[in-house]
Amino acid sequence: MDQLGSRLKQLSYELREYIETRIDLLVLNVSDQVTNWISVSIQKIIGFSIIGSGLLFAMIALAIYVGDLLDNEAIGFALVAIPLLLMGLLLAISKPFGIAKNIQKQLMAGVLESLEDEKEKITLELKEPMELKEGKEHE
Repeated sequence: MDQLGSRLKQLSYELREYIETRIDLLVLNVSDQVTNWISVSIQKIIGFSIIGSGLLFAMIALAIYVGDLLDNEAIGFALVAIPLLLMGLLLAISKPFGIAKNIQKQLMAGVLESLEDEKEKITLELKEPMELKEGKEHE
């Protein structure tokens, strides 16, 4: 009877250690995905900043060119600025929360999907030893 009690204590200890290890692994996997998302976001921000700088210089060159064609540099800059001002006004007036909510939904969907995948892996790993044990008992 004493041997059974010590085996049960050992089993409960090992199970607790296994669960703690799986939780640590889950935290590491989620952290890995979050840092991956952050690094990809930073790369995209830098890329879009470079594209934006290029567009700025292209717009300045276009404004100078249109100004030379019209013999009035101020009108050239005004004509190039009007579409940009209209687009900016449209973005400022539109619902910014709609875009933010969509981004938030996409991020949460990714996190929840990764958590669900990890949960399924853990469940399968827990079932395998039990199925093997049940198979040996039936033999």
